[in-house]
Amino acid sequence: MASAKEFVYGCASFSILLVNTFLLALLMIPLGIIKFLIPIKTLRVSFTKIIIKIGEAWISINSLWVKNLLNPNIEIIGFESLNKNEWYLTTSNHQSWADIFVVQELTNKKIPMLKFFMKHILVYVPVIGICWWALDMPFLKRYTKEQIKKNPQLQGRDFKEMRKSLNHYSLHPVSVFSYAEGTRLTKEKHAKQNSPFKNLLKPKEGGMALALSVIPSINFLIDITIIYESPKRSFWDYLCGRLKNIKIFVKKREIPEIFLNEMLAEDDILRLKFKEWIYEIWKEKDELISSTNFN
Repeated sequence: MASAKEFVYGCASFSILLVNTFLLALLMIPLGIIKFLIPIKTLRVSFTKIIIKIGEAWISINSLWVKNLLNPNIEIIGFESLNKNEWYLTTSNHQSWADIFVVQELTNKKIPMLKFFMKHILVYVPVIGICWWALDMPFLKRYTKEQIKKNPQLQGRDFKEMRKSLNHYSLHPVSVFSYAEGTRLTKEKHAKQNSPFKNLLKPKEGGMALALSVIPSINFLIDITIIYESPKRSFWDYLCGRLKNIKIFVKKREIPEIFLNEMLAEDDILRLKFKEWIYEIWKEKDELISSTNFN
């Protein structure tokens, strides 16, 4: 049960986050509208860079109040040899909405701003949806087997639309981020999947394969493993300051040349090999989580 102090911290954290988001949105939305109206791609890229500066400021302010109000003890292992002038594919295990704030604080202004794969429906979220679009986040629109069965013309359309939306990422360095597990880890989801991993859900390779197919400048995978000491890992727990001890392992992996192929997302044999490569990374990640302690 939350203490009165933790509850106050939670309310204060949420209020600061809300105000920070609202104020930065006031700056970002007008620029996003101008960007939307500009027909010249290079000018749109310039506006995107300005908007990204606002996004980085949002992350910096969040990092500031988290550090001073919640004061988590974060140990970072292996974050090196990274810079803002390279293209990256980035992934992490996913346990909580807090993960988003953790990886943003970790990478902010050190590598190109993370571009999170997002569900297409989120673009319609009031205010925030426009901000995500303005920040050039890639929106995934998936079709179910039932939808494709009713309308066979939908087959492969999601990949075509994603190719179109990701293609301009070749114009300037980006860090495409994908939660390979596709959703946050829970005991129920883990059991339902019958996951072979003790601490992780099964990884999905589709989004990462598509990014590598479309963006030829990506040569490295940033593999992030977040480990919380506390078993309580909800976003509210984070805002209340209960996630005190956090270890973050970062590994820069060179992507095998065989996967730097524009057909990776569509070639079944190549994609299967890529899936096996991701599974090997997940085995290593699972062992790392199991062997890590906070003593």
